Amino acid sequence: MDNVPPEKEIVIAFTGALSYGIYLLTLCYCLRWLLFSDEGWTARRRRNWPMIAITLSTFTLVTAYLALLLYKNTKTLHDIINHIPPSNTEGRVPWTSTVICVLANMSALLADIALMYRVWVVYGKRKRVLIFPSIMWITGLVCTVLQGYWQIVHSNVNEKWNIVNMSIGPGMILTPFWATTLLLNLYCMSLLMYRIWSAAKKSHGLANVRTLQFTMRILAESGFLYFSTTIAHFIVWFTPNDLAIRIASEINIPTIGIAFNLILIRVGYNRAREHASGAVEDYTGRGVSVMRYANNTDEISVCPKIIIDISQETSMVSEDV
Repeated sequence: MDNVPPEKEIVIAFTGALSYGIYLLTLCYCLRWLLFSDEGWTARRRRNWPMIAITLSTFTLVTAYLALLLYKNTKTLHDIINHIPPSNTEGRVPWTSTVICVLANMSALLADIALMYRVWVVYGKRKRVLIFPSIMWITGLVCTVLQGYWQIVHSNVNEKWNIVNMSIGPGMILTPFWATTLLLNLYCMSLLMYRIWSAAKKSHGLANVRTLQFTMRILAESGFLYFSTTIAHFIVWFTPNDLAIRIASEINIPTIGIAFNLILIRVGYNRAREHASGAVEDYTGRGVSVMRYANNTDEISVCPKIIIDISQETSMVSEDV
């Protein structure tokens, strides 16, 4: 059991509600760019269904996670206010706590899949670039399974040798999980940034350079938002402060969705602005990036007057650029 005072539950609930409210705002804005055309509110004729599916799946996981947390916190406060003694949980499976942890992990794993997919297509669908992130992702999945098993069988550890907090959840498993997702994101973001930086260095057109720099800025901003909250969430598990762990958890999970949505929002907004100014041509392709690759070279070629859209799939074409 955690040692958070009842009056602090209000602070935790407020933090979760605020984070979720910001997430819902970015979700609505994100769906606008995914479902409707850049020029107005007419439905897109060709939609990026993989990104739509990931966006809605993330919404489902984050919503279920926070809803269960709210239910658990409300029930705890109700029992305290009405002086209801805690029920005997000996031998009972803590299903609510178990599902909450699983939902949190699955939200992170889903976002990691989207990031790995972007790296895969930006690097010309080369499988070797996914070796390390795939190992990290599978490790995270194994940690999620072990975490569920740990909570179900009520495994105990010797507190003398335990360096992480175990009162909120199975910290000995959750800390390796967040370590793997941090390493995966650091690796993938570094690859994306390097690829874009290399393209900008080789590009001779001013418009292309600005577009590449804008794309790097989008990744850097979303990456900073994700890393700052996830690193904080990782670190607090090594402290005895249950309140800090609870608040970090309430902030971190919605932030994963916020960072994902912001990439799609910034790209969609910039694409619409470029269309309005007449700086780009109409493009109705699909996928993670309109960075194009000539079949006879491994170097990135950026098509003139076409914005790099990291929310869509790379077009593999053979043409002079």
